[in-house]
Amino acid sequence: MRDADTPPQEPADDRPHPAALTPQQRADLIRTAAAEVRERVQEWRNNPAWRNTPTNSHRYATTLAAIDELGRLPTPDTEDATANLADVVRPVIMEWRPSRPGPEQAIYAAVERLRRTIDASP
Repeated sequence: MRDADTPPQEPADDRPHPAALTPQQRADLIRTAAAEVRERVQEWRNNPAWRNTPTNSHRYATTLAAIDELGRLPTPDTEDATANLADVVRPVIMEWRPSRPGPEQAIYAAVERLRRTIDASP
């Protein structure tokens, strides 16, 4: 049994090594991970337990703004362009920490997958 403040355990990462991926494939992984974060954040916002505090509103707005910006960027064809995708969603990674139970733990787990996806890029 795990404590409510303990992030869920992640399955083994079986993705191909980043060096074997094209910039477009890495971009797809980043966009997929970011979409999962957005979905978890939207679930949190729609949860009846949502508290409209300044901190929660800021985290929600920051996350959606970054992921919306990611969606407006073209598909990269170089490593530098792929790095730009990572830079756009980095504020999301900085915003979420494993400090709260409930829906925020699911967000943190999704953010960690996004972080690992970005960190795996060359």
